[in-house]
Amino acid sequence: MLERKDMPAGPTVTRNAIELRDVTVTRREHHILTSISLAVPEGTCCAILGPNGSGKSALMAVVGGYLWPSRGTVVVDGHVYGRVSLGEVRRTIGLIEPSRAPRLNDRMPVRDVVATGLFGTIMLPLHQRVSPAQWQRVDAELAAMDLKALGPCPYGQLSTGEQMKTLLARALVTDARILLLDEPTVGLDMGARAACVSVVDELLARSEPPTVVIVSHHLDELPQRVTQVVLMRQGRIVQQGTPDALLTSENLSKLFDCSVQVFKKDGRFVAGVR
Repeated sequence: MLERKDMPAGPTVTRNAIELRDVTVTRREHHILTSISLAVPEGTCCAILGPNGSGKSALMAVVGGYLWPSRGTVVVDGHVYGRVSLGEVRRTIGLIEPSRAPRLNDRMPVRDVVATGLFGTIMLPLHQRVSPAQWQRVDAELAAMDLKALGPCPYGQLSTGEQMKTLLARALVTDARILLLDEPTVGLDMGARAACVSVVDELLARSEPPTVVIVSHHLDELPQRVTQVVLMRQGRIVQQGTPDALLTSENLSKLFDCSVQVFKKDGRFVAGVR
């Protein structure tokens, strides 16, 4: 039986999808994360920025239940880690990390690619049948992503934006309420990155959007609907707050140890090295 936190009743209460309280991760006397405290409200978008080695991916792994804290408390979707089956809570989380994910078969039909999300595999299991109800769920998510007509098409023939929509549908097909996007545009050119950002913006514009946490090095690939920014360095959160307050030339210059100029154009932040 899953244990859930008691939440106050009432329509004005904001429920946190993710809560980390004084989380520290130590391996071989090395602090990977130190005293991390973070709350991400349900249905919002949080961006995590920082140089290489700052602990961003480790933080995502803690939230996903793949890296266990040495100290502290992790609460995801109301469930306290250590008092809940991680297999159960992971069904509410969609994780997309292209740099570490196994490569999907380019010849696999898009509909099948989305269906693999039901099993957490990169191909449909040979000895497990997809039920009619599960196919209905797959088709519903394809329709929500405007991919229904592409269901029979090979995954490798899709545009970059369509592939990102497919991956998001794959993550959401299990009714995931939280999306963890760890550098989702890594290795993509400028046009492909813009297409991926557009897809995430569309997802956040839904009437009931999932909670999204995105790790990035680039301001221009952050969704416009980001409401919270976390700046990390050497395994610690050095600042957290609103985009307008934190995404400044002064803050990012200190964070990345170089002279950074930040601009805001058409609702998006852009940064360049001076």
